[in-house]
Amino acid sequence: MYMKKFFMLIILLLLPAISYAQPAIVFDTENYNFGNVINKDIIEYAFDFTNA
Repeated sequence: MYMKKFFMLIILLLLPAISYAQPAIVFDTENYNFGNVINKDIIEYAFDFTNA
């Protein structure tokens, strides 16, 4: 009985820390203007990002 309460207490105390420790992606630029595009052109752009 006491062990069950102890584990529930541990879970309740750790839940906020687990909830707020979410990863986030931060982009250097969020959009890019490709200009005028013709149908058969191959267009590439590499977005740089950081896992914060």
